[in-house]
Amino acid sequence: MRDTEMKNQRVLAMFSSFFAAAMLGGCATAESPPKFPDPQSTTLTGGTFVNVNNLRNVGPGLTKDQMVDLLGPPHFHEGIVAVHVWNYLFNFRRGSETVTCQYQVQFDSHMKVSGTYWRDPSCAGFLEPTALTASAPVEVETKPVEQFTLQSDTLFAFDKSSLDSMLPDGKAKLDKAIEQIKTHEGVSEITVVGYTDRIGSVAVNRSLSLARANTVRAYLIAHGLDRSLVHAQGVGSSQPISHCPDGSLREVINCLQPDRRVSIVVKG
Repeated sequence: MRDTEMKNQRVLAMFSSFFAAAMLGGCATAESPPKFPDPQSTTLTGGTFVNVNNLRNVGPGLTKDQMVDLLGPPHFHEGIVAVHVWNYLFNFRRGSETVTCQYQVQFDSHMKVSGTYWRDPSCAGFLEPTALTASAPVEVETKPVEQFTLQSDTLFAFDKSSLDSMLPDGKAKLDKAIEQIKTHEGVSEITVVGYTDRIGSVAVNRSLSLARANTVRAYLIAHGLDRSLVHAQGVGSSQPISHCPDGSLREVINCLQPDRRVSIVVKG
């Protein structure tokens, strides 16, 4: 009887191990060099024309919610939640020709963007600004008509960037800014720029500033501003406005408060 029980326990353990391995094998995991799926297996036949400005804002540190806001859900069958790889099929215009490119986003163990890849590296050229030619129409110069600057300490909880972490005072200030923006006619562009102080690494500061700018962008869009006009940038600590001593003491951190900000520039 004891031998039978022990045999049953071994069979159950083997089955559990097999089941766990199967579950892990079903999850899309990050690989280097990246492996791309067959473009014919996409859930979005023919791909989609991507917003290039949104694509330029993709970078390390973004969350999956921010990626969905920028690019939408992935275009293949890898799933959304417990996976580390999303694949997209994007279309671009080259004169009268349509070029289709495969794009991959990889996530780290915290489900934040760790890297992005093109199946054809030349597709990255579509993100470069188009140079004006002699025959191209000259764009009408747009000028800032208004600018709002909001302190990050008022907008977000410490070291946070999500919509859930926005503070009531920050939302109230954003609501007033949105009301003022809506009074302007002929608005052609709204740029949200995130800034941080110098405390911390350059990479972390840039990611945090971009994540906060994207959250503010999403808030503006949710409150009635045109999605196609609102863009987000994160410049980290590269543009300080304070003059504070070195170090990271509490007094220095307080002195650096003006550097921790989000600006909204309205052009028309």
